[in-house]
Amino acid sequence: MSIYVTGSSGVLGCEILYHLRASGHDATGVARRALPRQAAGLPQISTAEVLSPGWLPERDTEATIVHCAGLASPRVPFADYAELSRREIEPQARFVEALLARGWRGHMVYVSSAGVYGDTDALPIPEDAPLNPKSFYALQKMAVEQALVMLANRYGFRLTILRLANAYGSPLAGPGYGVVTILLDALATGRPFKLFGTGESLRDYVHVSDFCAAVARSCTADLPERVTTLNIGTGQGTSLADLVTLVQQVTGRALTLERAPLESELKSSVLDISRAQRLLGWTPALGIEEGLRRTVEVMGG
Repeated sequence: MSIYVTGSSGVLGCEILYHLRASGHDATGVARRALPRQAAGLPQISTAEVLSPGWLPERDTEATIVHCAGLASPRVPFADYAELSRREIEPQARFVEALLARGWRGHMVYVSSAGVYGDTDALPIPEDAPLNPKSFYALQKMAVEQALVMLANRYGFRLTILRLANAYGSPLAGPGYGVVTILLDALATGRPFKLFGTGESLRDYVHVSDFCAAVARSCTADLPERVTTLNIGTGQGTSLADLVTLVQQVTGRALTLERAPLESELKSSVLDISRAQRLLGWTPALGIEEGLRRTVEVMGG
């Protein structure tokens, strides 16, 4: 089975490609930029048009596509929904429509975000919870999910949507990639870490190795439905205040903290992962403390 990973030059795409190849899968990356130096030996199709399916060989009509290409950062600004739709949502839908026009009827694994749930008081959050995105990034993920579901049901390809919690632990992550990396960068540089609000809201932190294992299982699992949506996290919540304490304990070093008020603190977000555990036979192997230890080791903290 051929597997293609779009967006393979990004942090998650590259980690997925590495994991799939290390697990013996016939996986190839697809990206605009070259792979990071650490992954230079992995196979990749370099193309300026990742969202144009000309890179897919005509023989691979049953290929699995792990789709990571698209809006990578929640901090990218947009003037309004029309701009978001034109720049980020419509190209994603056109990409899949063009794949279908070429005869592809394989399996798409779409990497979405737990951000589609927004604020909720019901924890842990199941896959059938109402969607209430609070950012342009989460809104884009929700809109692309819905477009893919409609196309999968109309044309008959298999679709697995993975709603990812807060992934951490990749040595490829830059200093601004996620709160764990920001904390470790603050330790390394001596810069203060700004803690907004009370820091008591919970987040679900999943180590990148567990996430990649879930992706690999999604590529090969015999799922009972054509369209399957799965939460990928740990099912455990950690507050930012506790994360700050754990990072200091694991590294044996003290952070300089700056506290700042927050007008409205986001509610907690912890995922119900029981469906992924049942359907994929997958369970995250690393708790937050061991995951932090491994992250510190690979990042030289």
